This record gives sequence, structure tokens and C-alpha cells, in this order.
Amino acid sequence: MIAAAHILLHGFGQRFDLPISLALYLYAAGGVVFLSFILVVLFAGDRVGEQATAYPRRAVPWLLPIARSPWPRRIGGSIGILALLIVVISGFFGSTTAFYNPAEYVVWIFFWAVTVILSGLVGNLWYLLNPWTAIFDAVTRVIVVTPRRKLRDVGLWPAAVAYFVFACLELTSGMASRPTIVALAAIAYTVITLAGMFFFGRDEWLEHCEAFTVLFSIVGRFGPIEGERDQSGKFRAVYVRPWGVGLLEPIGTGWDRVLFVILMLSTLAFDGISATPTWQDFTATLAPIWAPLGPFGLFFIRTTGLVLLTVAFLLIFMAVMEAVIYFGRRKVDAKTTISLFALTLVPIALVYNAAHNYSYVVVQSQFIVPLLNDPLQKGWHLWPAVASFKPSFALAQAATVWYAQIVLIVLGHIVAVFLSHLRAGERFRTAQRALLSQYPMLLLMVMYTMTSLWILAQPITKGG
Repeated sequence: MIAAAHILLHGFGQRFDLPISLALYLYAAGGVVFLSFILVVLFAGDRVGEQATAYPRRAVPWLLPIARSPWPRRIGGSIGILALLIVVISGFFGSTTAFYNPAEYVVWIFFWAVTVILSGLVGNLWYLLNPWTAIFDAVTRVIVVTPRRKLRDVGLWPAAVAYFVFACLELTSGMASRPTIVALAAIAYTVITLAGMFFFGRDEWLEHCEAFTVLFSIVGRFGPIEGERDQSGKFRAVYVRPWGVGLLEPIGTGWDRVLFVILMLSTLAFDGISATPTWQDFTATLAPIWAPLGPFGLFFIRTTGLVLLTVAFLLIFMAVMEAVIYFGRRKVDAKTTISLFALTLVPIALVYNAAHNYSYVVVQSQFIVPLLNDPLQKGWHLWPAVASFKPSFALAQAATVWYAQIVLIVLGHIVAVFLSHLRAGERFRTAQRALLSQYPMLLLMVMYTMTSLWILAQPITKGG
């Protein structure tokens, strides 16, 4: 474990000498996305109007009793509360070294990486695991709680702000690897969330102000499980559907939703960019500016970089959408159209999350197993059977990582191209207008593909 401690959070300590130029990989990946566009036009280009966003689904009767049962939420909520307790207890009383503290694993690996990935593959797992919902529901079984005030029409702006603050903790504060800070942040967020739920109402607060509820409600749309409720909120049917098509379902529109999706992309991109030599050189160049301010100076530089990258992502997307609407040659509501097209970017965020956090999920997650034997580093032997566990590095070779990232990135962008074309058919009503409108989006997708792979290549490839 001591040797493994040298593994970086998002790197491997080794670099892979590409057999061909990195540029050829980037052009090839962009070319595959371009070819997928042609295939979509050939096989789905005639789908227009409401037919474009319609999708097949099949009822799964055996899942309905499970969906109606309170036990999945009780078990999931118990797991969520246990995870929260682990973060707080080990954060305060465990090792001050991140590698030996379970709090770091629970927050940054099993919550931030694994749960997001699984929610994209299966469905919204946060609906089951949310510890604050579980605590609130447990309390309200005993005490009747009446919201004191009605939440104003704030949209998703509070959730977007909370998500940005969380991203700053991880990416710009320099304190994400301090277990005590992580525990304090967990307590602060718990107090704020529970207070909001009791004061304004459970669902009102969760749907507008709780960042992770909003995040996973978007991510879960990609998954294949779909539940249908009656007016009382009780499940009346459970279906399976193709991956991704849930992002074509109707959703509330607004600039707050657009910004939230853009934040999903820009925060992940900044996480990757901050690990590149280019960013390190840029930061070193600005040292005379931020160095006199100490740690705050570096935080300021990083946060400014994150804000500027988010603004750049937003402006580029808005410019592309202006072109999409122009070439679509049909009068549509701009805010609604942009909001709906923003969801077609979600597959990109999901695959980039999986590719970027490959080392987290495949390698570093294994180190929590021996930590179970002595979670607080007190010399305990709670589970002697796992003390001799040795993690496997079979899938940790830089070449394996690189090719896995290529496949993930390309597949995600192909799905995004497909969803965007279907959305265009629904918005612009004719095959010709839909096709014309998608040329700007195709350019954006190819750019995203090549840029994402370039960022991912920097820490692990010599050809980068």
C-alpha cells in the first residue's frame, strides 16, 4: 500500500509511448464521430416531429413490486447514512493522509465517480442512496413537519451554485485531500440541506436547491430503467428502454438548466486540464501574481480558470445553438430549444467522467478493502481476512487506460450525435431542416471529441 500511495489521483506514474502520432488518434476519433453522423442521417434521418423522440420501451412486471416496496429506499438510505457517518467519523478521527482515510474513498471514488457512472448505466441511484432524504423521512415518521415558508421560484440556480461550490472544493481549493475539510464540508452541507427540507419542504428543496438530486436526476435519464407514476405518486409501471433516450423526454426549460449541464462538462474538463503540463506551465508563469497571496492566490487562479472555462463552454454552445436555429429555418422558442439540446451533451459528460476517473474506479477503489481492517489507523484488526488483500493492477497499464478512454469518448459522442439529430427532427419538423441544423452540432461534437482525448492523453502518453 505504501508503494501504491504514489499513484496520483488521476494518473499512474508511468507514461505510454504512442505507436503513432497523437494527432492521428485525434483525427481518427473525430472521423469516427463524423461517420456516425452519416449513419444517423441514413438510418434515422426521416424521423421528424413527435416520431423523432418516440422510443420503444418494454414493461418489466417483476420490477413493479420492488419499485412499490419501501425496502429499496430504506436499504439504500441506510447505506447513504452509513457512508455519511464514515466520511464524518474517519474524516475527524482517521489518518490525516488521504490515501489511508476512508472518507476520501467514499466521497471522491464511490460517490463522485462510481455512483455517477452506475446511475448512467442503470438509473438514478441517488433516489435510493440520498442520506438526507433518509434522515428526513425517518424524522417525519415520528414528528409531523409542516414547511414554514414556500420556496420562491428560484429554478435550479441554487443547485447550480451548490454544484459549483462542490467543484471548487474538489478542483480549486487544494483541500480535497484533507479528510478533516471533507468531513466539515459534509456536516455543513447536511445542516443546510436538512434545514432547507424542514423549512421549505422536502421535495421543493431537493428539486431546486440540492445539487446532487438535480445532478442525478439528469444523469439517471441516460439509464435504461424508467418508472411511471400515477397522480398519487405511486409507481404503476416500470419499463426498460434503450440507453440515452430518456434524455429526449420532456423537461423543464430555462437558462439555469443549460448552465447546470454546461457545469457538468466544464468542471470535468478543468479537472483534466489542470493535470496537463500546459496548465502547470501557465500557473508557474503567473506565480509572481498569485504567490504573494499564498494558498489563496493559487485558489484564486484556479477558480478564475474554472469560471473562464465555464463561460467559454457556455458561449461556444450558445453560438453553436444560434447556428442550429438559423439553419433549422423554423421559428422555435430559443430558450426551450437550447435547453432541450443541452441534454444531448449529457452522454459526453458521462463518458468523460468514466474515462477521466478510470484510475479511481479500476485501481484506487481497491485500496479501501484493506482499510476496512483498520479504518481509523489505530492498529485495529476488524476484518483479518482482508488484511492480506493485494489490489490488482492488471487493468492499470497506461496503454490499457488510453485505449479504454478512446472507446469511451468516441461512443459517448456518437450517442450525443444520435440524440441531437433526433431532437432536431422533433424541433424543425422536416428531414432537410433537421439535417442542415446539425452541421454546427457535428462540428461541436468533433471538437469535443478531439479536445477531450487530447486532455486525457497528457498525463499518460509520451506522444501527447
